[in-house]
Amino acid sequence: MLIRLTSEDLTRVRFEASPIWETVTSLRALQQGTALHKPWIDEAKKRLADSPDPKAREHLRLLTTLVQAKGPIPDALTPTPDRQDTLADALAAFADIPAELWLRDVKYLERGKLPDYSARILAEFREDVPRGVARVTAALEWYWGTAVEPYWPRLRSVLLADIDSRLEELARHGIQEVFKTLHPSVRPTPDGLEITRGCDVTDLPTPGRGLILVPNAFVWPNTLVLNTAPFVPTITYAPRGVGRLWEKVRETNESPISRLLGRTRAQILAQLDVPMTTTQLACALDLAAGTVSSHLKVLAESGLTEPLRSGREVFYQRGRVGEELLARA
Repeated sequence: MLIRLTSEDLTRVRFEASPIWETVTSLRALQQGTALHKPWIDEAKKRLADSPDPKAREHLRLLTTLVQAKGPIPDALTPTPDRQDTLADALAAFADIPAELWLRDVKYLERGKLPDYSARILAEFREDVPRGVARVTAALEWYWGTAVEPYWPRLRSVLLADIDSRLEELARHGIQEVFKTLHPSVRPTPDGLEITRGCDVTDLPTPGRGLILVPNAFVWPNTLVLNTAPFVPTITYAPRGVGRLWEKVRETNESPISRLLGRTRAQILAQLDVPMTTTQLACALDLAAGTVSSHLKVLAESGLTEPLRSGREVFYQRGRVGEELLARA
């Protein structure tokens, strides 16, 4: 597949951390049993099974009919992400998606071999698209709140850290270098970007609207591409650091680093396998936010941690010195 990029498109490349893309792709990881995400899968399955919602089974059947373990993901489920969008924003955007696009997605899904309940779900969707969209919206709200939202702060931290590193790379080396490091399947060409995967899309987006790059933990080890009208071309890719996403915090209580820095500062440094805000650290370590803030100030002044700003929020990540110190502990 070739995403053609004009000079105007290249001036409008932007990054987004998208709750809806993360939610939709997590459904696939859940069904595939992706080894990287096993800690989350085990917890998510229990949360879903224990859900008190009387429509839980119906919701899950609908979602796994639309997002199957293999094959295409409906374009309508992943509309163009807006700046700083929330899941509610994305679901509200469903109302602007033409019925023809939903029907096109349903028709494509019906080509596959489906269990009887999935065939029935898709047939009902075709007969009444507005009702089908309302059911999908309710199902995604339930699934997000049950299986994804509890982990969103950690997920979002990884995504924002990746965006920060890509923007630094952009400032130093230019957009072509950023493209080269997204994923082995993505290759810059004189006309744009070539993605080594098949695609049946014929209704291409209008040129000049830019390109959106979406770091996405659950898409690992693959990519997803949205390259159809009326959406803005979008590529999802696995963020840097995704391999450490579900790692348990390293024990530091009896380590040399604890004796050097003190127990609390060592715990804070170990907790930062992914960037976190002061509030997130305080909750994770059961400490007062003021206590965490004062320790972070000392750690940052020593070069052990580094602040990372995203809008009004400030995240903290381990600096190079902190990484080296913890590795030796």
